[in-house]
Amino acid sequence: MTPASRPLIRGDIVLVAFPFTDLSTTKRRPAVVLWAEPSQVDFTLAFISSQLSSGRSSGDAVIRSTHPEFGLTGLVVDSRVRASKLATLSRGLITRCLGRLGPLLSADLDRALIAALGINTVPFREEGRRDECQRLITIHASSGIKGLAAELGLAAP
Repeated sequence: MTPASRPLIRGDIVLVAFPFTDLSTTKRRPAVVLWAEPSQVDFTLAFISSQLSSGRSSGDAVIRSTHPEFGLTGLVVDSRVRASKLATLSRGLITRCLGRLGPLLSADLDRALIAALGINTVPFREEGRRDECQRLITIHASSGIKGLAAELGLAAP
């Protein structure tokens, strides 16, 4: 899938020329879209590495080939999203779209970003959890189990 096929959104996994931290060169590698500018010119991306052995930090989200959502990603081996390795890059550097994160892997990435960026969520955690539970209850009440499954990106029972 080429990057021009459709607008890129948060959670898309793309192949991109990702810069080294000293900007001396780039390396073509997968990255996950964290933010897309409305005009689709610039994107904030997190680096994805297939190197799992270099010591996992709390700012990593591991994507295992055994995970039920792995097939959606377009990745071919176990990988980890380095939530502390972020860059905002031009769409012109994106070679193609590989796949996307499912809802479970997106939640793992959100936790990794919170850890990597040192975001304090304690005051908001309970309120946000209640709001999310209420939202899911409302979807279930109006659309049933099929609507809830669709919202969560799961196959309906």
